[in-house]
Amino acid sequence: MRSPAMKPGNAEAEPLAWRRRKDFRPQEILSAARQLIEEEGAKATSMAKIAKLAGVSEATVYKYYDNKQELVNHVLTDWATPFVERLTGELQHIADLRTQLTLIAVRFLRSMEETPKLHRVFYQELRWSDYRGTTLHAQNHTFAQTVVDAVERAKGQGKARADVDPVMIRDMLFGGLEHIAMRTSFIGRPLDIDAEATRFVDVLLGGVLMAPAAPAPIPDVDRLAGLVDRMETLLDARKEG
Repeated sequence: MRSPAMKPGNAEAEPLAWRRRKDFRPQEILSAARQLIEEEGAKATSMAKIAKLAGVSEATVYKYYDNKQELVNHVLTDWATPFVERLTGELQHIADLRTQLTLIAVRFLRSMEETPKLHRVFYQELRWSDYRGTTLHAQNHTFAQTVVDAVERAKGQGKARADVDPVMIRDMLFGGLEHIAMRTSFIGRPLDIDAEATRFVDVLLGGVLMAPAAPAPIPDVDRLAGLVDRMETLLDARKEG
């Protein structure tokens, strides 16, 4: 009797299965890395731990990624890309500056609420010397540029003050939102994201938008008041006469 391993076709099936798994190895390694980074942070995560969780040798991990920082960058890029693509697609259908900034704020706060540990890794543990020029850097630039572009368009349309610096507004928006997350989402406190985003953008835009035109003053109010007084005096005099 033939053993199962010796059945016709099995010798071909095993290499095929191995190749299929090999094709998925980079994604399996990324998934394991993301899980560990979210659980332990980037500093506490090692290539050996990632290899063990992914079910591969440490040498296999190094076959696909030169070092841990490259792997961390890939994890953060895979996390950020869908977020940025969705947001930029949504913004194409919105023309109003207030609505645009509110949407950006809502999406950013919601992302920090859903994946606070990855945001912490990005802001606190990322090696910035290895960051510039990466795909992650390009994605973050695209995201941040949404604010700059929105303010520039509003200036061009005469809806924002001509002296407003779009880059400063970008920094104020994201810096403020990060502080909101630090005192809420990052420590597990509940946050009404829609209400907080709306309130924050309203305050920010107080120094950005053109003031509405003042209502036209009533012409010659004093003169009209004097005429009314004189008419009333004349009417009273006629009644007495």
